[in-house]
Amino acid sequence: MKTNRFLKSTTILMIAAIAVVSSCNDEERITLKDTQDITEEALTDSYFQDMDDMAGVAVQADAATAGGRVASGARSITVQDDRFNCSGIVISIEPDAASTQEVPKGKITVDFGTTGCTDVRGNVRTGKLIFTYNGRRFIPGSTVVTTSENYTINSVKLEGTRTLTNVSGSTADAPRFNIKLQNGKATFVDGTTATRTSDITTQWVRATSPVNDKLLIEQSSTASGTTRGGRTYAVSLLAALEFKRACGMAVTGIKKYVIDGDKEITINYGDGTCDKSVTITVNGVTRNLQVN
Repeated sequence: MKTNRFLKSTTILMIAAIAVVSSCNDEERITLKDTQDITEEALTDSYFQDMDDMAGVAVQADAATAGGRVASGARSITVQDDRFNCSGIVISIEPDAASTQEVPKGKITVDFGTTGCTDVRGNVRTGKLIFTYNGRRFIPGSTVVTTSENYTINSVKLEGTRTLTNVSGSTADAPRFNIKLQNGKATFVDGTTATRTSDITTQWVRATSPVNDKLLIEQSSTASGTTRGGRTYAVSLLAALEFKRACGMAVTGIKKYVIDGDKEITINYGDGTCDKSVTITVNGVTRNLQVN
């Protein structure tokens, strides 16, 4: 089974790129506060995306082990993924009474416990994630709703309702998903909080070899919220983003941030070449940067 692991590269890119831009004049630069806010937004987004990926892996794992049968009653399942590979973790499924082979329905609860489950990348998770699914993952109209109970990743507590819907025009080879986050909230170790809502549509173009997979984030995708420091932000795309697994960061597309309603920052990811170069524009001043 293939999984969609195009995550976490955006945050690394932000940190590397912004450090260079901060050396410009005040009116042309990203300030330290901007740096913190944009990096925080990218990090929080990657954590919520991680939920989507785990939901898909868990739902698909049950579909594979059920063998086409309609199971009844709660039971435990095993998911072959390093994020779930900890002693003491409990993964249980409760099929809905109305579940059928054609339209499976139910709830999967992943309990990471309180001591922390560490994956191979060093991410530590505690608490519970609840995935309520309706329909087969790669069939248009199917949904997975993710909620949490005291769930943390790397000591950041995440809350909110995340609804993933397989949208029209989706196929098994190139599934399209709309992901809406409502009432998103991240609480950090020091007690500060950030809020977030988002409406993102993605297409996962699956190749024969997973290393050649692509992830497209459609231009209509948006996000907004407030930072830990109380500033507002809005994120939109001036051009759709394309990620290649082998590159580890977007290779095309333009992402725009608007901070406190007036400061505009754009990142242009290039022409499709995996060259680790980007163009950043701040208030009309452009810099070309190489991200190592």
